[in-house]
Amino acid sequence: AGTLGSQMLMVAVGWQMYELTASAWDLGLVGLLQFVPALALVLVAGHVVDRHHRARVLAACLACQAVVATLLVALAVEGVTSRGWLLSISVALGALRAFQMPAQQALTPSLVPAVLLPRALAASSSGMQAAIIAGPALGGMLYIAGAQVTYAASAVLFVVAAVVGGVAVSQHDAN
Repeated sequence: AGTLGSQMLMVAVGWQMYELTASAWDLGLVGLLQFVPALALVLVAGHVVDRHHRARVLAACLACQAVVATLLVALAVEGVTSRGWLLSISVALGALRAFQMPAQQALTPSLVPAVLLPRALAASSSGMQAAIIAGPALGGMLYIAGAQVTYAASAVLFVVAAVVGGVAVSQHDAN
C-alpha cells in the first residue's frame, strides 16, 4: 500500500507540475529533486535504519508521506498549488524515501522465520513490482478526476500501510 501510494503521488505531482507550468524542465526538476535527497542521504538513512527499529522508521516515513499528501490535497482544493510548493514537496518526498526504502527492504528478514524467508522475499518482491507497475497507472486514472483525488487516495494508502504494518509488527513483537 505504501509503495502504491508513493507511485501514485509521484505521478500526480509530475502531472500537476506540467499542468501548472507546461515546462518539461520543471517536470524534470520534480524527478531530480526526488532523487537527489535519496542519494545524498543514503549513508545517513542506512545508519538510522541499522540503529533503530525498522518498522518504526518505516511507519514514521509512511505517516509523514500521509501528511505531505494531505497538504497536497489542501493546496489543490484551495487552488494555491505553485511551482515552489511542488518542488519543495518533491525534496521532502525524496528525503522520506531515502529512509523508507532501506527500512522496508530490511524489515522482511526480521519478521519471518529463516525457513520461510525465500518465500516471503519472493512475495514481497512481487508485491513491490506490482505496486511499481500499477501505481502510476492508477494514479494517472485518478488524476483525471483531479489532483486532489489522487493525493487523497495516496494519503489513505499511506495511513493503511502505516497502521497495518504497525499492527503486524506489534503482533510479531508480542510473539
